[in-house]
Amino acid sequence: MKPNTVVLLAAGLGARLRPLTATLPKALVSCAGWPLLSYDLAFARRALAPGGRIVVVAGYHEDLVAEFLELEAPDVRMVINPDFEKANILSVAAGVRALAPQDDFLLMNVDHIYPLAFADRFTAATGDVVCATDFDRTLVADDMKVALDGARRVIRISKKLTEFDCGYIGMTLVRPAGVAAWRESFTAVLAARPDNGVAEDVVQALADSGRPASICDLSGLGWLEVDTLADLEIAEEQLMADQDFLHRTWDPDPGR
Repeated sequence: MKPNTVVLLAAGLGARLRPLTATLPKALVSCAGWPLLSYDLAFARRALAPGGRIVVVAGYHEDLVAEFLELEAPDVRMVINPDFEKANILSVAAGVRALAPQDDFLLMNVDHIYPLAFADRFTAATGDVVCATDFDRTLVADDMKVALDGARRVIRISKKLTEFDCGYIGMTLVRPAGVAAWRESFTAVLAARPDNGVAEDVVQALADSGRPASICDLSGLGWLEVDTLADLEIAEEQLMADQDFLHRTWDPDPGR
């Protein structure tokens, strides 16, 4: 059930990490000795099906991302979003253009650091389109919030929700049976909101069309977001203090 492609969004300005991102893309900001992109490439390789491929969407300082990939991950394909200063949905579009129409994929952001066990739990989840979520955080204004129906499917997703069940944590898995519906919803979002659309709007469009995404609950293992300088400090402290963070294991049958 692992995807054949991982699309990694790494094009943005990373403005909230300035001054570090004055001369570097967010993807190459170091956290506890490793660029953020290194953490996500390791995760992507864990999540991929055998023979799968990784697509990195670059934009801001794309030349530096290209140099890094040439040295560290020459098998990874890089595509460019020339409109990286605009809406996130345009980075998604650049990634989608690198796929064949029938390709299944995992869509993820470059500013998250996940334990590798997340990949095992997430790719074992059921559903045609699956969103990564957790229930063990206290969500704040800038967090993406998710409301569920009785079958634990996503009916609303937005940072602005005042009533919600869990948080979204930056990954959506689109399996072969969900590709057509996801692409239809993506096309609608891109047409309606080219100036301010985000990847999560596609999940909302799926719900609005009566084809809500499933969720995978990734509570319990912890994960890190590096969006601000304060986030970076917290992430470095945790990674330095918890040497097993990246290699935590997941038992698919905890009751055995």
